[in-house]
Amino acid sequence: MLNEVEAEVETDGYHSEELNIPISSDDEDEDVEVYPQYSQSSGAGEQKLELGMEFGTLDEFKSALREYSILMGREFKWKKNDKQRARAKCKKAFCDWEIYCAKNEVRNSFQIKTFKHNHNCCREVNNKQANRQWVVSKLEGKLRMQPTLKCVEALEYFKQEFGVHIEVTKMWRAMKEAKQLVEGNERKQYAKLFDYAHELLRSNPGSTVKINTVPSPEGPPQFQRLYICLAGCKKGFVAGCRPFIGLDGCFLKSAFGGNSLSAVGLDGNNHIYVIAYAVVDIENKDN
Repeated sequence: MLNEVEAEVETDGYHSEELNIPISSDDEDEDVEVYPQYSQSSGAGEQKLELGMEFGTLDEFKSALREYSILMGREFKWKKNDKQRARAKCKKAFCDWEIYCAKNEVRNSFQIKTFKHNHNCCREVNNKQANRQWVVSKLEGKLRMQPTLKCVEALEYFKQEFGVHIEVTKMWRAMKEAKQLVEGNERKQYAKLFDYAHELLRSNPGSTVKINTVPSPEGPPQFQRLYICLAGCKKGFVAGCRPFIGLDGCFLKSAFGGNSLSAVGLDGNNHIYVIAYAVVDIENKDN
């Protein structure tokens, strides 16, 4: 009976605080075991999971395992998952891949204590571990470097960089959410328009900035229209443009819609020269 209990504890690894094989040791002090440390700042594919690797928290391990499974093109399922330990196996029943991470009370960390890294299954491009939250986290950094990124380009980016196929609808929703994180919520940005107008007048003396709002009895006023004419544009039109002014407009493809109106002229090279521009709710005679 005692042998069966000892075998169960050894298999589960829950109470084990030491690895059977140390990863490495210092030449000066052979009693101190040195284990690899996981770094969250590492890029995709720069750091691999290893036996004995230590993590600050169990959530950090789970995040690293998600990255690893996506890059490897394999899915896993949790066999044990609580506050002190986590064991995952390959989703394919015939595959031997397995990893186990548990709390190391001595070192006050979470450590990989079992890792069978060889897969017997084939790679897959459709990986459920690449959920929307993961896609958003990757798109946030990409959009900061490439603000004009399109949905088609993002799909190709994930294929080339991570080897995973993302559905178009999932990518579209993730792009919208990532842009909100990068650019801020559009509704909240309207509250900064008056600060923006004062900054334009401070940095561009002689400019004209007008903001019209609609009073709201139940809350702050609602934005109606905005007109901007910078001092430099005024002087440039008088000094070097032909005596011709044209009007143009286009629809704004945003959550709140509206129109963008502009007054333009022609310079000496017959190039369009923007004199003033406005954002209005609708294109009519009043606006």
